[in-house]
Amino acid sequence: MKIAIAGSHGLIGTNLVTHFRKSNNNVSRIVRSKEQNGIYWNPVTGYINHENLEGYDVIINLCGEKIASLNPFFKNKSNLISSRVTTNMILSKTIAKLNNPPKFFITASATGIYKPSKRRIIESSNFNQGFLAQLALEWEEASKFYCKDKTKIINLRFGQVISSDSFYFKSISNISKYMKISSFGNGRQRWPWVSINDINEAIDFIIESNQIEGAVNLTNPNLLSCKEILKIFSTYNNSSNFIRIPKIFIKLSTNIYSREILLNDYPVFPEKLLNSGFVFKEKSLENYLSSMN
Repeated sequence: MKIAIAGSHGLIGTNLVTHFRKSNNNVSRIVRSKEQNGIYWNPVTGYINHENLEGYDVIINLCGEKIASLNPFFKNKSNLISSRVTTNMILSKTIAKLNNPPKFFITASATGIYKPSKRRIIESSNFNQGFLAQLALEWEEASKFYCKDKTKIINLRFGQVISSDSFYFKSISNISKYMKISSFGNGRQRWPWVSINDINEAIDFIIESNQIEGAVNLTNPNLLSCKEILKIFSTYNNSSNFIRIPKIFIKLSTNIYSREILLNDYPVFPEKLLNSGFVFKEKSLENYLSSMN
């Protein structure tokens, strides 16, 4: 297959490029510098030569500036929007111009689109209100703004990605090992997570099965609470965690985006993938962390 990837130098993109190339696919990076090898584009000006994307089977957009920050004054809304909505809009518009459009346009999205819930959250569950939910909604809408029926649109609603290089893994590991934190708030809120291995395999499955489109929850079906995840990490780090961070402290010391990520209950379940026959390789977070050593 011919595959083009924007955001290919981020965590997921880097792993996905390697994964696809190991399977002898022809992978091109969509890059922002003329000095780099790949298909040049400039999301700021909207420039991309659409002829360079003719004949690709799959176009993937993983662009998106990191949201999580413990800085209570962090509110860089314009960059969060442009890195997601604008890039999807440009690629969607470009795909609509192609004589040979891709079979798939696969884009990143986020579980923050959903309204927090005590029950399982599936792809048809209610959306939340507020900036993060609206950002995710506009992110997804931009992917299909111009595209035509010849291209299937896939919006991957990622859980927190766990790999040895991920921001989430390093943050939770440090919180567990050095700060001895056992929970944020009451600790019962579910934190959606997914291994980098299952991300690669799930995207492969979506392309090869050719039966899935629309929103896809890319989260591990083993739903874990904040307290459970921190306990697993404390075991992984051979630490004894006992400090509970009160909800009021989090509200006073972090920005609104981080508060939602830390405190909202998101039991996000990958119903569409499971119903389509996908099998997650990493069934246990404990075993997955052990395999990373």
